[in-house]
Amino acid sequence: MKKYVALSLLVLTSVGVVLNHVSFETLDNSHVLNVDGVRWDVWGAVEENLNTLTRQCAGVKRVTDTQDVDFSLWEAVREYSPPDSRQLKVNQLHSMGGWYLAEVSFQTLQPAVILLRKTGNKFEIQEGALWSGPVGPWLPGPWIRRYLQAQAVAAPAELLACYEPSPGLFKPQ
Repeated sequence: MKKYVALSLLVLTSVGVVLNHVSFETLDNSHVLNVDGVRWDVWGAVEENLNTLTRQCAGVKRVTDTQDVDFSLWEAVREYSPPDSRQLKVNQLHSMGGWYLAEVSFQTLQPAVILLRKTGNKFEIQEGALWSGPVGPWLPGPWIRRYLQAQAVAAPAELLACYEPSPGLFKPQ
């Protein structure tokens, strides 16, 4: 067999194998790479790395001692979905200006990321700006940040960009 025939067959066979095992799927207004039934959020990985390289977190304060936070912030979270939301554990709390981003866990509810705004002396959960539950097959960081930004367009982009989900908290289904 001539070399160009063998090379052509090799290329065609390789393309055929890739096309049988690898595909892009449209899912939830985005795309995932499917390799033999396993979904990969390639765009999310690119977005996560780009976010890590370009974010500016100088103006974002990470609150480490939740005792220093106004009690009414936690009351707003506890009263969102009672009685199950009353037992909460704070995983992370970030603030920027009058905006707060809280990552919390509950005993009986899914973990949540909640965007709150302080107006005067009152904290309010922004309408629809609450993520709860698994994100699979998406990477949690980019998926949650995109969702919250779409729900609360007035929220500071830096606050959302500086949020990193706690490892293992939002497990894919």
